[in-house]
Amino acid sequence: MIALLLSVNVAFAQDGGIESPWTHGGTIGFNMAQSHFDNWSAGGQDNINFLGLMKYDINYMKGLHKWDNSIDLQLGYNYFNVDMKPIKTDDRIFFSSLYGYDLINDHWYATANFTFQSQFTNGYNYAADSTNRISGFMAPGYLTLGLGIQWVPNEHFKVNVSPLTGKMIIVNDKTLADEGAFGVNGAEYEEDENGEYYKDGHKYKLYSQYTGTEPVTRYNMTKHGEKIRWELGAQLIAEFNYEIFKNVTFSSKLIAFYDYFHKSSDLNALDEKYTCPIYFDWDNLLVMKVNDWLSCNISARLVYDEDVAPLSNVEGTTFRQFKEVLSLGISYKIP
Repeated sequence: MIALLLSVNVAFAQDGGIESPWTHGGTIGFNMAQSHFDNWSAGGQDNINFLGLMKYDINYMKGLHKWDNSIDLQLGYNYFNVDMKPIKTDDRIFFSSLYGYDLINDHWYATANFTFQSQFTNGYNYAADSTNRISGFMAPGYLTLGLGIQWVPNEHFKVNVSPLTGKMIIVNDKTLADEGAFGVNGAEYEEDENGEYYKDGHKYKLYSQYTGTEPVTRYNMTKHGEKIRWELGAQLIAEFNYEIFKNVTFSSKLIAFYDYFHKSSDLNALDEKYTCPIYFDWDNLLVMKVNDWLSCNISARLVYDEDVAPLSNVEGTTFRQFKEVLSLGISYKIP
């Protein structure tokens, strides 16, 4: 990103008034909310909320070539007590870079597309235990590189289909990798001659499939879990951006991936057969500008991934993940 920013600045500096093939712009925002209660009969808990975000695009277009780069950073915390550990409310790192070669009149492009996704800090299952770490930086991390074609019918909508896409899932944490988190192969343990089997370092009674019975005892690990999982498949990225009303903009991005080597007999994170082998991540954002520096944002994100087990406090066996955030704060548009 630093190299891209420097190249943009150099390009503009050298143009001397000539229109540059580079365009760039984005938004930096900081949102805050605070509540205080003193002898309040209705009850309540003091709290302070912080949310920082940055969305920035750097694009190049000249002749038959284009290069689109986008970065999306978000990090938020909620403090119920400044003397205690804060609760994370938002955390995302997403970067994409797409090269396109114009095939038909700026509407069809041959493309090579790269994406990277992770998070800044550790994540916890606060409903169970604030020390129960379930994720972290590069645990997981997702990298994809694909070749395909992009359709751009107008300035508001575009779809990129990459039938040849390599995907790497990284779990750079020994504990989470040993548990087989996020689809990597978990640790292996010594076997027992009585036909009993092992999972997560514990010995279980023999069943047709893992049912979560109480462990009997603990046995030695023979092999640590793998930190990387490779996949090869097809990826679709659809993006929509439209100003519904003056100063009210809606944007949406859908990412879907299907692994060619997936088998119907494969087991998901609950050791059951896959019901939907397609992973998808659908992110939506509604931005309502009050003025040049104040805005209200509503975001909603829906993820479906059967390689990620439901949290322990979630009823049922759903693999659906949903997050909604409503925020009001300072927003600065970078020209």
